[in-house]
Amino acid sequence: MTGAPRRVLLADGGPPAALACARSLVRAGWRVEASRAGRGDRAPRSRGVEPFPAPAPSKEAPEFAREVLARARAGDRPAILPCSEAAVLALGTRRQELEATADLLLPPPAVLEGALDKRRTLAIAAKAGVAVPRTFAAGDADSAAGCPLAFPLVVKPCRSRWITSGGNVAGSGPAFAADAEALRKAVQRNADLGCPASLVQEWAPGTGYGVSALMRGGEAAALFLHRRLREVHPAGGPSSAAEAIPPEPALVDPALALLRAMGWEGLAMVEFRRGGAGPPVLMEVNGRPWGTMGLAVDAGVDFPRLLAEGHAGPPPVYRAGLRRRWLAGDLRRLGAAMAGKPAGYPGEFPSVGRALADILVSGAPDFVFRWADPGPFLGEVAGVFA
Repeated sequence: MTGAPRRVLLADGGPPAALACARSLVRAGWRVEASRAGRGDRAPRSRGVEPFPAPAPSKEAPEFAREVLARARAGDRPAILPCSEAAVLALGTRRQELEATADLLLPPPAVLEGALDKRRTLAIAAKAGVAVPRTFAAGDADSAAGCPLAFPLVVKPCRSRWITSGGNVAGSGPAFAADAEALRKAVQRNADLGCPASLVQEWAPGTGYGVSALMRGGEAAALFLHRRLREVHPAGGPSSAAEAIPPEPALVDPALALLRAMGWEGLAMVEFRRGGAGPPVLMEVNGRPWGTMGLAVDAGVDFPRLLAEGHAGPPPVYRAGLRRRWLAGDLRRLGAAMAGKPAGYPGEFPSVGRALADILVSGAPDFVFRWADPGPFLGEVAGVFA
């Protein structure tokens, strides 16, 4: 970069992914501004970041979009990087206005929808030859009665987040069904929340893997793979500990086949589950910064900078074997262990002792804590006890 630093707005400064983006772009010489909704937001507390007030997109989506648009207009033309799915949806309602005044670091709306709507993701994946779970779509409890799949089943909303009739963002996580009554209740719960449909899927056991890519013209300009060591909720959720692994064709090939079939441009993380030596089974595609972004950056793939600066290849070499953990995530995992295995969950679940031991003996550095930049960690602690 030459001359004055370019501006980048991190829309939703709360998640750990936003913090990884902030640290990367500040280090690269960008002028970084991050939205701040509360004490626990991480990126606005990082060194070199200029915070600006905006409500949480998950709670006040129209107001969030209005504040981000106003901030974009208050200065030189910025780039805008939404750092959560709620932010992506909120800003999507004013995308035309935003693109008139800023560079929105997202794929075109029709392409993005292929990741946001899991029904479309699965359809594209199956056509591209990517392994997917057997799936039945149910709109409500009555339609769930026609599900032909064998129990146990996983019930997911067809979208992780969606815009409600009131203009705000709603969301729901997975549920597990061991019988017809549990299936009916899980599907109806999503319908009552306003979700367009539920995806009922066969249980896919195994370890979670992520294939992260920066796509340019159908090719990976940057590539990074990680394996989940622990999840915030042991029944499924973001990583609380992860390890960088070498590129493996069995994971890379289906991920890139899917992203090419989607016509993807920009950042994405394709999530798989894999049991033993079997083929990886697609879970979802994240089309915005993801929770383990900091691991990729530390390992040598600086996705935020590469995205913002238009990197078109070749893919950087990275350090496999590097591990990171998220203490706040591990504490939430301990809380989940104390609450016990969810009803109907067919997988292994850690004991309280195991979850506590993972916190105490983990030697991996934290995603959030840095001696040279302690503010985000202190804010995270403040958010926990607020």
